[in-house]
Amino acid sequence: MAQNQKVDVVTVGAGWTAGIIAQQLTAQGLKVVSLEQGPERRTNPDFLAPYEHDELRYQVRRDMMVDLQRETWTWRPSPKHPALPMRQYGSFNPGQGIGGAGVHWAAQNWRFYPSDFQYRTHHIERYGADKLPEGNRIQDWPLTYEELEPYYDRFEYDVGVSGKAGNIQGRQIEGGNIFEGPRQREYPLPPLPTSISGTLFADAARELGYHPFPQPAAILSQPYTDASGRERGACLLCGFCTRFGCEVDAKASANVMHIPMALATGNYEIRTGCYVFTINTDADGLATGVSYIDPTGREQRQDADIVILSGYTLSNVKILLLSRSSTHTDGVGNDHGLVGKNYTYQLGGGGSSGIIEGRRLNRFMANSCVQALIHDFNADNFDHADLDFIGGGSIGCGGGENNPISSVGGVTGPNGETWGRAWKEALRETWDSRISIGLQGESLPYDDCFLDLDPTYRDAYGFPLLRITFDWHENDYNLVRYLSTKMREIMEAMGATRIRTQEELTPYSIGPYQSTHNTGGAIMGTDPGNSVVNKYSQVWDTPNVFVTGASNFPQNAGMNPTGTVCALAYHTADAIISKYLNAPREIIP
Repeated sequence: MAQNQKVDVVTVGAGWTAGIIAQQLTAQGLKVVSLEQGPERRTNPDFLAPYEHDELRYQVRRDMMVDLQRETWTWRPSPKHPALPMRQYGSFNPGQGIGGAGVHWAAQNWRFYPSDFQYRTHHIERYGADKLPEGNRIQDWPLTYEELEPYYDRFEYDVGVSGKAGNIQGRQIEGGNIFEGPRQREYPLPPLPTSISGTLFADAARELGYHPFPQPAAILSQPYTDASGRERGACLLCGFCTRFGCEVDAKASANVMHIPMALATGNYEIRTGCYVFTINTDADGLATGVSYIDPTGREQRQDADIVILSGYTLSNVKILLLSRSSTHTDGVGNDHGLVGKNYTYQLGGGGSSGIIEGRRLNRFMANSCVQALIHDFNADNFDHADLDFIGGGSIGCGGGENNPISSVGGVTGPNGETWGRAWKEALRETWDSRISIGLQGESLPYDDCFLDLDPTYRDAYGFPLLRITFDWHENDYNLVRYLSTKMREIMEAMGATRIRTQEELTPYSIGPYQSTHNTGGAIMGTDPGNSVVNKYSQVWDTPNVFVTGASNFPQNAGMNPTGTVCALAYHTADAIISKYLNAPREIIP
């Protein structure tokens, strides 16, 4: 096995959290190496016209996703069922390559609610312990919204986030999300223009007494000079956001700002095509670095004082479980058997769709964030006392859908035809008049939902695949039943016809795409008995290992995770610089 020169820090992955932490640490003079399993990829020239709108390459063939011939995952709905591997992309789309999933994300940028961080305490205090669903693993985060707020603010201003504040220092502001936690100041940029569909939704929701607001977005609504000193141009509203790179760098990613800043210090190196398979440890159980397979198939070792797992949730958990030694017999971080626990996802379903007769909605001119939303039924913003569930979700309308191949899938003829003359006529008549309302709900942890190593199936290198055990629970079904009526109510107020509403949640399947918001598996908590990492993302049983990303979440909120993931990365980098380096190899108090 070849050995490389030791560095201060090695990160596994070169996406959002690796980029943020590398930018912060290299500025302090630390030598950092990132090992990325995907290819070299930059925002330019890779995404310059006309290549960036290649829907067949990016949307259909998933060019920026993990190669399922090398690595995939198995799934079963419960421990009683057999697991089978994902053979083609469905439920989620993990990215690979420099920048990770941050290159092809939708850029919907949220802060979680204060009650999300104190989830267990909040619900027990308001409703009693019996309100929590049976078999749950719900727990509080080890830090509060107030502790994380400065890091949310820093990220938003560093990259340039567009939005409208609804609560500045405790003062509610109409037009923004009045339910949000207090923020220091207004967003750095005004919100993106709302689409026609989003405007219709907002008007109808307002008439019904709800509180619509524009989608917060890590997409520039105006030219902006980011923290690197570079001025970037505003969004062109081309509509190619999700699964695509941005041709003008209006969409934030680690490739746009953090990674170039780290590289400019001369203290940062990224190696692509590298498959990390274990964290190496010494006789004391501390990490000495990682081992990986390089692009030639040769095993190599990278020693480092600090190891940071900064990949996708599923990748982080798999590496922890594979990192077995005489001091960590069940894997790094797993001395208490908690790696893989509290696996959660993102609740969809319950959507409502219809036609605005005779109205052209210009659905081809938008992006993933030009929508309006309501959070009147998200989190605990509404009284659950007489309801048979806890939690809620974000209800929104208006994102662009202009990819020619994929956007026609929801059109059917009068008798449900999906091809032929009747379908073509329906496509001509209704494509630009179709409107839909969607739900993005909370996902709670349960004893029977977890990640572990599959005993049967292996990846291209001979290592066990990660096995996902997950299905929806009664709380999810009841939540969708309740919120589906609210979405239909809004659709009717918008004047839509031919309304279709999914009133019942179907059992989870790994087949259809739902979101890439997989969370949990290496959660943070107050002590080694309830978590894998502490509030700084530091592994309890191996203090010179940090695990970043959504794998830290004890449960998932009713919003996209990326804003919170990036704020936590700033929080971790700050802790390493200001606390850990003063007492290395020790747990940060």
